[in-house]
Amino acid sequence: MPLVFDRQLRDVDRCPQCNVAKPSLSLVWACDPIPTETKSIHQRWGIFQCSNCQRMIMAEGIPLPLNGGNARKEHNFVKRLYPDVKAVDKSLPEDAQRYLKQAIDTLFAPDASTVMAASAVDAMLRAKGFRDGSLYGRIDKAVQEHVLTEGMGRWAHKVRLGANAVRHADDATLPPTADEAAQVVQFASALGDFLFVFTARVEQGVSEAESQSEIDQPAATS
Repeated sequence: MPLVFDRQLRDVDRCPQCNVAKPSLSLVWACDPIPTETKSIHQRWGIFQCSNCQRMIMAEGIPLPLNGGNARKEHNFVKRLYPDVKAVDKSLPEDAQRYLKQAIDTLFAPDASTVMAASAVDAMLRAKGFRDGSLYGRIDKAVQEHVLTEGMGRWAHKVRLGANAVRHADDATLPPTADEAAQVVQFASALGDFLFVFTARVEQGVSEAESQSEIDQPAATS
């Protein structure tokens, strides 16, 4: 179901900012319909505020038919959100997909989100053959073997991937904050992109280019 650009931004499953389920997103500003280059269609922009986190989301309205200045409501759909709703790419291993989705869905609960994000990282490393040792140790091993860049390794050590403290209720370790949980989720998402998503896109691009080359190649003459 497309999102409707109205006084309330309806049918958004989760807030793109705080990830709370079924958010109340109220319109706080909208521009008048703007003619596009063709002059025959209009486009709208609006800013909506989440009642849970009070942060803003910008919506780009889909081009509307020029209808005497009064576009029909059913055509008043949202084309894109900024930031967009977080999604998990299907190129990731199934376990990593499941854990990362849970990490995103529980960002409002930093303990749970951190554990799930670390589990997603663990699943990605296992899929690449790094199975023994601590999470940080396996990341360092992946850097040594040039599976990960040194920058990815440094980033890993800057975020709270040590979810054991959360799982085992270590009294000496403060629980992760919402910002820290978001950083771990961001790292896990980037790791998935680096290890799996970009590779899948490259392979798809090569396949499409080869198919097009075969189509464009002139038939051999006898």
